[in-house]
Amino acid sequence: MEALTRILFVEGKDEAALRAFAASLATPWRLLSRTEQGLFLLEAVDAGAEVEQAAANLAGARAWAFDVVAEGPSD
Repeated sequence: MEALTRILFVEGKDEAALRAFAASLATPWRLLSRTEQGLFLLEAVDAGAEVEQAAANLAGARAWAFDVVAEGPSD
């Protein structure tokens, strides 16, 4: 099955750095928080290979990209 879209996830503890990175994106994104652990997770849709590489190079962050292979109904 062909991938429907690609999602980039960037995890880190520096909210300001993730917000600044997200602000540079030209594609949809969301910033999620896990307050009790002081973690933030940036989710970006179809950001592209260059953005994926830039995310992988962010200090103190970890990045993964996944292809969406199935979706359920949305509201």
